[in-house]
Amino acid sequence: MKITAFYIAEQLDLKQLKSAYAGILLQENPNELFYRVDEDQYFYAFDYGAVVFANMPDVDISKNLVFFQQFVKAPLAEKMRDDFEIEQKEGSQIIFGFDQITLPRLDENVAKITMLSLAHTVALDFYSQRANTLLSEINGLTAQLEQDGSIRITRKNMLKFIGRTLNNKNRIVENLFIFDSPDLTWDDEYLDKLYRGMARTFELQTRFKEIEYTFKVVEDNLTVFRELYLHRESKQLEWIVIALILVEVIDLIVSKLLLLRG
Repeated sequence: MKITAFYIAEQLDLKQLKSAYAGILLQENPNELFYRVDEDQYFYAFDYGAVVFANMPDVDISKNLVFFQQFVKAPLAEKMRDDFEIEQKEGSQIIFGFDQITLPRLDENVAKITMLSLAHTVALDFYSQRANTLLSEINGLTAQLEQDGSIRITRKNMLKFIGRTLNNKNRIVENLFIFDSPDLTWDDEYLDKLYRGMARTFELQTRFKEIEYTFKVVEDNLTVFRELYLHRESKQLEWIVIALILVEVIDLIVSKLLLLRG
C-alpha cells in the first residue's frame, strides 16, 4: 500500500469539503475527515492543511489536489510532499524502514495510523521551513547589529515580525497533536506499537522540539531587538523634550529682551 501525504495550505475547510467530497466517510471530528474512496483506497484530511492518500493512482491524486483548492485558506505556492509504503508479510514482525514498513497485519486501522503519522511529518516539514525562514531574517538583523551597532527596521515591521513569529508558534501548538496517541491505539496493542514506532521512525518528537527551540531563539532575539528599539524611541523622546524646553527658554529670553527694549 502506497501512502502519499501533502501539506497544501495553512488551513483546510473540512465542513465544506465534507459536503462536496464523494466517498464513504468512516470517521470525522472537527479536525479530521477519514474516507474510504474505493476498495483498499483511503483519503485523510486535516484542518491544519494536510491531506493523505492511500493506494490512490497519481492521476487521481492530482485531480483531488486541484479539487481541494476551493476549500483552502492561505494555499502554499509549493506543496510539501512525503511518500511511504506498507508491505504486508504474514508471520513477519513489524519492521520499520526509512520509507517503508513491513508488518503481518494490514487493514483500515493500520492504514489510518500510518496516514496520520505521515500527515504529522509533512506538517512538521512545513513548520520547520517557516522557523528556519524566521531564523534567517533574525540572523540578518543580528548581522546589522554586529556591523553597524544598530538595526534598520521600522516599528511597524518589528511588530509584524513579532506577530508572524507568535502566529506560527501558536498554530503548531494548536494544530499538531503529536504527543497524543489516537483513540484507536488505546485498546489495541498492535496499533499502539505501530503508532509509537512510526513516531520514532519519523522522529516526530525530536523534530517538534527542534522547531520549538528555533522559535525560542527567534523570540529571545526579538525581545532584545524590541528593547533596543524602545530605548531608541525613548532617546528620541528625550531629545524632543529637550528641544521643546529649549524653544520655551529662547521664547522666554526673547520676550524679556523685547520688554526691556520697550
